Amino acid sequence: MSDIEHAHTTSADGTPIAYFRRGSGPALVVTHGSIATKEQWLPASEALAEHVTLYVHDRRGRGGSGDTADYSLDTEVADIAAMMAVAGPGAHLLGHSFGALATLAYARRHGLSGGTLIAYEPPLAVQGPVAGERLAGYRELVDAGDLDGALEYALVNFVRVPAEAIPFIRETPLWGASVPLTPTWVRELGEIDALGDDLLGYAEIHDPTHLIAGTATTSFLYQSAHDLAGIIPGAGITDIDGADHFAHLSDPAGFARVVVDALQPARAQS
Repeated sequence: MSDIEHAHTTSADGTPIAYFRRGSGPALVVTHGSIATKEQWLPASEALAEHVTLYVHDRRGRGGSGDTADYSLDTEVADIAAMMAVAGPGAHLLGHSFGALATLAYARRHGLSGGTLIAYEPPLAVQGPVAGERLAGYRELVDAGDLDGALEYALVNFVRVPAEAIPFIRETPLWGASVPLTPTWVRELGEIDALGDDLLGYAEIHDPTHLIAGTATTSFLYQSAHDLAGIIPGAGITDIDGADHFAHLSDPAGFARVVVDALQPARAQS
């Protein structure tokens, strides 16, 4: 097992960003999704660290990172820019869920300077708004302090997990770790819906790009990945058979193999 080094960097607005470094080889910056912290990526990082040097940060507003009242997708892009500076020229970039939207925005604005972009199930409005009018109900639960109820509401209404699956998810470690982070999802859902349903702007991305989707994931997440693969020039895509939105947790070693193959196209084609 490789050693984990913990450190901080500073975003453009002065916000401290906590991250861990692990492994050896080419640099890979990982940007996690909503209601998560960098610790969610520890299982996958163990397998990935055999191939790359990982830089996994806490997105602002959680874990060891700071926060500000002023928030937008632009602040997420600035935080990624700070991490890419730490990782150095040619670093690769991987984003999951909302983190994938943030990495896509970074690629559109800055480019990767030789690295590969990997986006794992970005939640785009390909089947109507992701939150829409239902965001008000979620905000009310958060404001009332019913964070447990807010998580259930969000999984059913936004991630579109079948209601009958909720009791099983409640029994997983993911539930307890996610509940305290539900307030940060309010602002992120607003940013998702503000992006709208026009995906053509993603054709501006000219870095090597690879999308990942699970065949057992939610319909709109699967479609988001496949629609983007058809829009971003030269993009590739890998479907993980039987996987849902959390393949990096349910099968970290298998997920790591998909990422490593995406970073080595010749190997993936052999």
